[in-house]
Amino acid sequence: MIRKTKLLSIAIALLALPLCCGAQVLDQHEVRLGWGDMLFETMAFHPSSTHSYPSGKPTGYAYQENRDYAYTGHIFAEYRYHLLKWLSFGMQADFQGIFWTTEKNFRSKNYDLTLLPNVRFTYLRREWVRMYAGLGSGLLIAWDNERNTEAAHALSVNLLGVQVGKGPWSGSFEINPMISQQGDNIYLLGSRIFSVSVNYTW
Repeated sequence: MIRKTKLLSIAIALLALPLCCGAQVLDQHEVRLGWGDMLFETMAFHPSSTHSYPSGKPTGYAYQENRDYAYTGHIFAEYRYHLLKWLSFGMQADFQGIFWTTEKNFRSKNYDLTLLPNVRFTYLRREWVRMYAGLGSGLLIAWDNERNTEAAHALSVNLLGVQVGKGPWSGSFEINPMISQQGDNIYLLGSRIFSVSVNYTW
């Protein structure tokens, strides 16, 4: 009798296991696509002042060093794996471009690609809203159309993230400044402070 009871218990557990695992897997994976501001870049890279010869030089001579600035904003994509309801790990790729024209009419094109492994802690979970914070550390690769390439460490501090949505689709807003520096070269300093994204989970 005891043996039959044990066999019945094992059979019930084996039948229930796929159901439990299936419920857990439903929201384990997440992909998202987003855009963030370039506040640091617009302050660091902007049209320079017009220079003129001082008094006594030709009055008609004036030139501007750099002009016609353009910015792509931070375009990023990310994959996340939710290990627990409150803990997830992600891999993010962030791309941005800055362009300007020099005094010699050369169109300078500068790009940054940041690869950021990161961890997220979800401290509030409701039916429609989730709030979280996190940290990322990775590599920034910078290059331009003059064949210059540089690399630097990059850090991302997610101070506040709010995800709104029910079901597989949702939207997120984050305060998530990025920092990157190598020696005296500062590539990012509080860049991409604000960002938004569209998310899909399964």
